[in-house]
Amino acid sequence: MADTKVPLLGKRRIAASLREQAETIASVDDPFARRSLRVAYHLRRYAAIYVVGGIGVLALAILPSVGGRTSVAAGGSGTGAYGAGGAGANASNDATAAAATGPSGGAAGSAAAGSVGGAGGPGGAGSGRGGPIGAVQVGTGVTAGGVACHPGVSQLPFSQYAAPCVAKFSGNNGGATWNGVTGDTITFALRHNSDSQGANSVAVNALVLDAGGVDPTTNEGYIKSLVTYFNKNFELYGRHVNVVDFNGQGNGTDENLGQGQAAACADADNVANSIHAFSDINFQGPWESDPFSECAARYHVYIGQGALYFPESEYQSLDPYVWAITTNCTLGDQEAGEFIGKQMAPFPAKWAGMDGPVNMQNTQRKFAIYVPNNAGYSGCAAAMIKNDESQYHMASNRFDEYQYALDISQAPQDSQKAITQFAADRDTTVVLLSDPIAPIFLSQAAHRQNYFPEWMLTGVALTDQDNWAQLWDQTEVRGRLFGLSQLGSSPKFLDPNGEVAQATKAAGVPLNVSSAVDYFELIWIYDQLQAAGPVLTPLNIKAGTQHLPQFGGANSANGTWFFGNGHTGIIDSREIYWDGSKTSQLNNQPGTYVEIYNGHRFRIGEYPTEQPPVYP
Repeated sequence: MADTKVPLLGKRRIAASLREQAETIASVDDPFARRSLRVAYHLRRYAAIYVVGGIGVLALAILPSVGGRTSVAAGGSGTGAYGAGGAGANASNDATAAAATGPSGGAAGSAAAGSVGGAGGPGGAGSGRGGPIGAVQVGTGVTAGGVACHPGVSQLPFSQYAAPCVAKFSGNNGGATWNGVTGDTITFALRHNSDSQGANSVAVNALVLDAGGVDPTTNEGYIKSLVTYFNKNFELYGRHVNVVDFNGQGNGTDENLGQGQAAACADADNVANSIHAFSDINFQGPWESDPFSECAARYHVYIGQGALYFPESEYQSLDPYVWAITTNCTLGDQEAGEFIGKQMAPFPAKWAGMDGPVNMQNTQRKFAIYVPNNAGYSGCAAAMIKNDESQYHMASNRFDEYQYALDISQAPQDSQKAITQFAADRDTTVVLLSDPIAPIFLSQAAHRQNYFPEWMLTGVALTDQDNWAQLWDQTEVRGRLFGLSQLGSSPKFLDPNGEVAQATKAAGVPLNVSSAVDYFELIWIYDQLQAAGPVLTPLNIKAGTQHLPQFGGANSANGTWFFGNGHTGIIDSREIYWDGSKTSQLNNQPGTYVEIYNGHRFRIGEYPTEQPPVYP
């Protein structure tokens, strides 16, 4: 991961109260500095117990000093929609909506102009003018979309993923509560990567089209139409999301490789200080890369879908700014490790084929891990291997690994090198901790080398959806592809009578893979905006998120979401196998995933202790 940092200048006093301490910690940009502050406060509070005051002095000595404007909580505290007490609207000594400094100056500021009841839009419902913050009515009344609200009803009544309903809001919303927020609007930047027309992007887009998706320009139209739909149906307390396009300096290919952070930070600076946006989404899909997410957090920009599949520790270091519905790889790889330890490792390789002249079937399983070379992803894979060695007593020589680049121009050579390595080591089972494009090249390389291992899914990044697996070499995967799925089945994902179909139809958007992904990523952002309550700040988003219920479940289209004190959503997986001769209900093409255990979804500690009953 790149280590470009926004410098921190000046000094900040150690807060006396727990609330002041929490606000001070949240305002510090550098992750190491935040951790150091937490240690210092903790030691200060319990010095009598630990008797290690000297360590507290040391922590303060190495802590970078923090400068910038002083922000204070003004007026009453903001109350989240579901009873979570959040931080009040911030007031700044400056009369500007954005307090972030330029790229050469200190930490990005977060305070918006005016106190609660101060600056804002025009008077009336949702305005920032005078009086106490308006009350939020949960489970009663009529929603902004005209739905009768009762306990157990979602804001979108047909949805398993929309937040619990609240009545249409009336009253003071605090006005300009954060950079990019007024009494009437919430500004979202829509970033176009600098290489959006480059060779790598064109190649990726071609494969997306083959898999039933759409080009980025069309997808941008989907995003904007869905934003309009959600604006009308979610409760934003007198505000609406306003999307502002901009052409960024950041290179999407570099950022996928965990590089290009200087340009990503320049884009985040632009979002915070020129566009004055509360949040950012990407025109190729609503999620943002890890390098950009890290920079956005430094500039106090909220990212609802960022750093997908990265470790939970990454999100903790960026708290409260960066979130995602996809599982973090800390949890996802724990699930994959339990599946390997309980259901794979104790049994011979039942579905493996030939490795050249050598028959691997019914030999002891050896696992070849194929994972991106980003530090976050590879770190989670290493933790999975280590845990299987300690918890399930697996020998270290039962694991092999190849770290590939998230760059399609390198895919052919990465695939060939990996397959040569896996075949030479007689690995029976290739574990796909990968994006859905990588197995296209990997399976082709395996076929060319007459290497036919088992192919184990971990369910990440749409690898568990029919349309992508249909693009993989069918001679390779037919009879040998099975494993975990984090989403629901493809027919549920794109059910013409299902949740996504109802929303996209109302929004005037066609139902396809791209619009479905956009829907699920955007609905989570709107869940958080609604949960934050009238006083919109990242801290109130966090407070509201922690009080949201579980979403989805066994028969859902996108798994089970539950955040609690975490930052990512999906918490379970189902088990599936590939039937290459069966027609997919998704697109009427040959090849579809079949559920086992009646589609039951497993969480950590729940996986069976038997070889999976798959029939590929």
